[in-house]
Amino acid sequence: MSLFQELKRRNVIRVGTTYFVASWLLLQIVDVLVPILDLPAWVGKLVFLFLAIGLVPSLIFSWAYEMTPEGLKRDSEVVADQSIARHTAKKLDRMTIVLLLIVVGIVVIDRLIPESVDAPAQSPATDKVAEIPVPVDDRQSVAVLPFVNMSDDDSNEYFSDGISEELLNVLVSIETLRVPSRTSSFTFKGSNKKLSEIGRELGVAHVLEGSVRKAGNRIRVTAQLIEVSTDTHLWSGTYTRDLDDIFAVQDEIARAIVDALQLTLSGADQQKLESHSTDNVDAYNKYLVGRHLWNQRTPESLRGAVSALSEAVEMDPEFDQAWSALADSYVLMPEYNAGAIEEYIPLAREAVTKALAINPDSARALTTSAYYKAYYDYDWDGSVADFERAIELAPGYATAHQWFGEILNQVGRLDEALIQLRLARKADPMSVVVRHVPGYMMLWAFRLDEAEVHYMDTLELGGQPLRWTLHNLDFLYTFRGDYDKARQQARQLAQMEGFDPAADLARIDAVENPELKERALRLLRQREDLRDGVYGKALHYAVLGEYELALESLEAGFAAGDPLATQLGFMKVYEPLQDNPRFQALLREVNLLQ
Repeated sequence: MSLFQELKRRNVIRVGTTYFVASWLLLQIVDVLVPILDLPAWVGKLVFLFLAIGLVPSLIFSWAYEMTPEGLKRDSEVVADQSIARHTAKKLDRMTIVLLLIVVGIVVIDRLIPESVDAPAQSPATDKVAEIPVPVDDRQSVAVLPFVNMSDDDSNEYFSDGISEELLNVLVSIETLRVPSRTSSFTFKGSNKKLSEIGRELGVAHVLEGSVRKAGNRIRVTAQLIEVSTDTHLWSGTYTRDLDDIFAVQDEIARAIVDALQLTLSGADQQKLESHSTDNVDAYNKYLVGRHLWNQRTPESLRGAVSALSEAVEMDPEFDQAWSALADSYVLMPEYNAGAIEEYIPLAREAVTKALAINPDSARALTTSAYYKAYYDYDWDGSVADFERAIELAPGYATAHQWFGEILNQVGRLDEALIQLRLARKADPMSVVVRHVPGYMMLWAFRLDEAEVHYMDTLELGGQPLRWTLHNLDFLYTFRGDYDKARQQARQLAQMEGFDPAADLARIDAVENPELKERALRLLRQREDLRDGVYGKALHYAVLGEYELALESLEAGFAAGDPLATQLGFMKVYEPLQDNPRFQALLREVNLLQ
C-alpha cells in the first residue's frame, strides 16, 4: 500500500483538513471578540501560534491511533476486520462539510455587507446635545498616519513627525479631499490596530503610511497608500535623496496620491501643490522642530518652540508658515503659564501681521488673529470675521472650528457654537480637546446630563485624561449632589497633577454640609497653586455661595490679566452676581455687557 493510501486509510488527510477549517473558523471568532472584549492584539497571535503548533501533534496522533468501540487503540493493535476507520471518515467528512458551510456563509456575508469606513463614527454625545444638521461630506478621504522614524538617532523623531504633518497639510488644502487632522491621525502612532479599524475610527477610506530614515544630509522616505476596506495597496514609493530635495519628495508623494485617487484638481489646488513657504532647508528643519514642540503643549515645550521658530524666521524672513507657527506659540504662552500677556500677546500680533503680509490667505494666521482678538482685544466682531475667513480658506482645519465654537459660545450663540464643534469633531474625530469642549459649554449652562455624556465620550478615548475634564466632572457631580463621585474626581486630578486635594475635598464637604464651610474657605485661601480668576478661586467661592469673595477674586484675576476672563459671561455659576455693578464693570471691560 502506498503512503498516500495509508494516510487516507488512517484518516490523516481528513483530520488535517478538518483541523485547518476549524482553525480558520476559530481565528475569525477571535478576530471579532478581541476588539469587543478590549483584549490586547497579541491574544489573536497567541491563538494562531497554538493552532499552528497543534497541527503536527494532531496529524501524528491520527496516524498512530484509531478510535474503536472499545476506546482509543494504537493502529497496529486494531484487527483489520474490526476497524471502523471508514465510519470515522464519514463523521469527519460531515464535520468538515458543516464547518465549510459556516465558513462560506461568513465569506458571503462579509462580501455582501462590506465595512463602512467613509462615515465618521458618531458619538451619542453629539446627537444628544443638538439635532442641528451638518452638511454631508462625500469627498474622497485619506488619513496620513505618522511616519515611522527609522533613523539610528531617536532625536530625529521630530523630522519623521514633521514630514507626516506637512504632507497632511498639503493634502488637507485640496478641496476635493477630506483629511483628518494631525491630532486624530497621530493618536495611532505606534498602534497595532488593523488599518480597517483605524479607517473606521477616523472615518476614511484610505490611509497613507510610511517611514523616514535621516542620516546626515541623506534621507530615505518610503510611503504607501492603502484602501482600508480591501487592504489593497493603491500606490507605494521609495525616495532616497539629499536633504535639500525634501520639498520635491513631498510634492511627488502628494501628486502620486492625487493620481491614485483620481482626483480632479482646480487651478487653486494645483497652485497649492506647487507652492512652498520656503526653499531654505535649514529654516524648514527649525520649523519642524518648532511645530513638534508646540504640539506637546507644556510651558517648557512652548518656550522651546518659540526659540526654534524664531531661528526659522531669522534664516528666512519670508517663511510665512514659520511666522504663523511662531504666532501660535506666542498666543498660547499666557494660557499655559509660560509667560505674561503683556510680553507675548504683542509678539503674537507682530508675528500674525508678518505672516499675513507674506500670505494674506494663511488660514492658520487668521485663526490665531481671531483668537487674540477675542481673548485679549475683546474685539468680538473682528474675531468672528477672521474665523469665518479662516474656515472659508481651510474648511478642514479643526482648530479653527474648535476655537470659533468657543468664541460663539462666549457671545451667547450656543447653537452656532455646537455646529462648529461638530465640524471640528468631523475633522478631528480622535481629539480629546474637541470632545471635551462641548462638555464644559453644557456644564456651565447647568445642562448636567448633556455635559456628562460629553465627558464620558471624552474618557472613552483612553489614555491620560485632560486635567480640565476631571476638574469639571468634580463640579458636575457636586452640582448634582453625587458627592462621592465628586471626591473621586478630585482625588484623581490631584494625583495626576501632584497637588494636595484637601481644599477641593473640603469644598465638596462644605456643599454637602454647610457647617463645614469655614474650613473649606480657610484651605482655599491657603492654596498657593490656585490663582484668582474665572476658573480659579472665584469659581470655588461661587460654588460655596460666597459671592462677595468670588467677586473680589474675579477683580483680582482681571487685574492680574486672567487669560480666561472672557468666559465670565456664559457661566451660570456667576448668575447671582449679574445685577451687581462691580460684576457688570468686569463684563464691560471685556466687551460682553448686554
